[in-house]
Amino acid sequence: MKYRILLSLSSIALLSGCETLQTPQQRQQEAARRQAAQRQQEEQVYRVRGQVESVEMENARLLQEVQSLRNNVNSLNSQVAQLNSKMNTLDARQKKEMANLIKEVERLLKKTVASRPASSGTSSANRGPGREHVVEGGHTLSAIAQAYGTTVKAIKSANNLKSDSIYVGQKLFIPE
Repeated sequence: MKYRILLSLSSIALLSGCETLQTPQQRQQEAARRQAAQRQQEEQVYRVRGQVESVEMENARLLQEVQSLRNNVNSLNSQVAQLNSKMNTLDARQKKEMANLIKEVERLLKKTVASRPASSGTSSANRGPGREHVVEGGHTLSAIAQAYGTTVKAIKSANNLKSDSIYVGQKLFIPE
């Protein structure tokens, strides 16, 4: 029982840090351990500070990169807006030019139709009254029908056409 009490007291003394029971050598070893632990903690704090500094520098670099990318995006958006404006202008100009070309083709077609005499060959006699038209570049069935005052359906029927496709040099009978 005495040993138990003595052992308990020595354990309590060691745990509470009581130095009276320690030898000078044990005190030196304990002090050395504390110093080593303190140095280790200081080194760890130093390493963590270095890591924090490194992260802060990387964060600053990334923020600069993000700002640069934002500037690039804004610049590109401006360029896209300018290109869209130019494209809209070109589209409008192209539509206007196409309409003018169509009007010119129709005018020339009407002039050509007016200058040609009505055909009186045997083939037209079999089909009824009408004219013969030779297809030129740019002619379409709808333009030809409009020029002669008839319909695409009537021209297709008179010429046994299955589709709206015609070719340059093709002779078409245009019913009146």
